[in-house]
Amino acid sequence: MFYARMSLACAWRYHSLSVLMKASKFTGIFFKHKLVKLPSGEYKLDFYMPRYPSEAFFTAMEDKVLRKPPRPVSVVLSITKACAYKCPHCYQRKDAPQELPLDVLIDNVRKMRDFGIVAWAVEGGEPLLRFERLEAVLKEISGLEVWVNSTGHSATPEKIYRLAELKVTGVMSSIHSVDPQEHDAFTGMQGSWQRALNFLHDCQKEGMLVGFNTVLTDRQIVDGGIDAIMALAKEHNCDYIQLIHPKACGGWMGKKFDNELSQKAIRIAKEAQLRYNSAKEKHSPVLTAQVFEESPEMLGCCCGGIDRFYVGASGEVQPCEFVNISFGNLQEESFETAYGRMRKCFATPCEEWTCCVHAKELAEHAGERLPIPWAETEQLVKNWKVGTPTKVYESIGIYK
Repeated sequence: MFYARMSLACAWRYHSLSVLMKASKFTGIFFKHKLVKLPSGEYKLDFYMPRYPSEAFFTAMEDKVLRKPPRPVSVVLSITKACAYKCPHCYQRKDAPQELPLDVLIDNVRKMRDFGIVAWAVEGGEPLLRFERLEAVLKEISGLEVWVNSTGHSATPEKIYRLAELKVTGVMSSIHSVDPQEHDAFTGMQGSWQRALNFLHDCQKEGMLVGFNTVLTDRQIVDGGIDAIMALAKEHNCDYIQLIHPKACGGWMGKKFDNELSQKAIRIAKEAQLRYNSAKEKHSPVLTAQVFEESPEMLGCCCGGIDRFYVGASGEVQPCEFVNISFGNLQEESFETAYGRMRKCFATPCEEWTCCVHAKELAEHAGERLPIPWAETEQLVKNWKVGTPTKVYESIGIYK
């Protein structure tokens, strides 16, 4: 009934019966998600969708059911590469250290905001280390769906209070193991495990949603790693766990994965999402496994401006943080130009994961610095073939 009322609300807002049908098809894929009611009275039906019935939600739905071509819902925005941690998998590990000048950064944040981007994941490196930049960005997008990704390194009560004051929806912090020593060894920073948990507790006290960004290896998943992480998250009263599958990008560019083990881990992760988000697990945090959210039954691969894209700290516009190619640098050309190139390449939403399908090809062309610059990207993507259209978008018909 909730989903029916939500679809009716969209139809009423846009005075269109066709919107009712399209909204029902789109929101119907979230039926198996855990619906979260927030203290504000709003609802989260999916981690990546803005809360309902916020203005950000209706803007996102307008893009999904009315606009041709649709705009993306979200952007992952890195404001700095500065970070004291040394995580081996970091997708920014080989990126240039330069930061966009603050005025250029803010000008492009305004462009993306005015273009209709309503869900923002703002990160670093470690964004708290460059708090003046973080604060300036958050001022421009206050009131939208805004999440900050942070390790908690350099957090202070004053910074946390300011995040809440600027209406940050939630904070995600990296937790890659239930074993503090194993996690600290992975990050290369002693005390990082406990620091992350303390940071999340303090953010939650200020009224923000909190959760883990977790990368588990295929072996860890097969050996029960998801259940262990979920138990830890429940113990610490977390709201969300974003489970990120290992990617052959950034610091792991060219890394080989055991395909059989990987497929087994993917199956386990999908089953875990269904189980933890079922009615039987009312008091568990929401598990959001990327391999489930981007499965053919859901939205498929959402990179390249289909649902989301990525802007690196130095200004490179990428399809997503896990696809290390650039469609232009915002210091050299306009957002409109770089975005237009990207959307031309990713014109149709497809089931296949770009980061996996082209992993070997990208590794062969990668240099010491990432992402691969536009001049080379332009030649690479000429040979890329359109994959299998995502079912839900094909049924809605907005990309035809």
